[in-house]
Amino acid sequence: MNDTLRTLTTFVAQRTQSVLTRAEMPRVEIYRVTQPTKLLPEIYQPFVSLILQGSKRLMIGTQVLDYAAGNTFVASVALPAIGEVIEASVAVPYLAVLLRFDLTVIADLLRDVPGSMDVPHQQSFRVDPASDDLVDAWLRMMRLMDRPDDIAVMAPLLEREILFRLLQGPQGVVLRQAATAEGRFSQIRATLSWVRTNYARPFQVEDLADMANMSPSAFHRRFKASTGLSPLQYQKHLRLYEARRILFAQPGDVAAVAFAVGYESLSQFTREYARLFGAPPASDIRDLRAPGSRNITGAA
Repeated sequence: MNDTLRTLTTFVAQRTQSVLTRAEMPRVEIYRVTQPTKLLPEIYQPFVSLILQGSKRLMIGTQVLDYAAGNTFVASVALPAIGEVIEASVAVPYLAVLLRFDLTVIADLLRDVPGSMDVPHQQSFRVDPASDDLVDAWLRMMRLMDRPDDIAVMAPLLEREILFRLLQGPQGVVLRQAATAEGRFSQIRATLSWVRTNYARPFQVEDLADMANMSPSAFHRRFKASTGLSPLQYQKHLRLYEARRILFAQPGDVAAVAFAVGYESLSQFTREYARLFGAPPASDIRDLRAPGSRNITGAA
């Protein structure tokens, strides 16, 4: 751990107690976890996070990502993901800072940053070591917690610097994909948005391919490369995540929830739910709601 990361970690640790701290800076969050724990499956919206202490495992589709202190994670599209904190304790908690993307800020920044706008299509998420300059920018952003009168002026500047440092590194292509309005990735992003809005409706992959102006085979390949899931798997994850969220908030009629998220068969819903979450709906929700449950939310 370099000196800047150590200073940032100490600063954040001294100013957080709860699992989630929403900093005064726009779209900035801090996560603190004091024991290894599973994270509730959720849809990760575009963001960048930096782990300060501890380690985490993230499952996106069939891919498993392990990352630890000094690593930064970037996602440029909404991703169904399941995570778990691997290393954490009361003495040495897992700590991470997160910035949710404002795509207009990235697009504006790209006009001033040298580099090709012809962005190659590739995976929409990745983990890399944070550069010293990036960690330093994060430290100055976090120090605004003690300087609230400076936030209105300095937070937007430091947000741009964090994004600028990312654009300069290996994760830059992920940010460029997120903000570029033209090209194949933007077409994939449009279909992702459609599926998220219409996840309860049946669709044919061919219809999405037409929407993206691609052949079905090319669309399927690019969609899976972006999200780690096929279009139908992506839809299934959205349905099951939403069903779990509803059942957790209001335990009750499993069949009604299954039909509400688009399933026509309760048995198929129960089977696919258990395959993804490890237990049938009623048992899973009962365990989640039990006192002392080690399931929490948290994207960072």
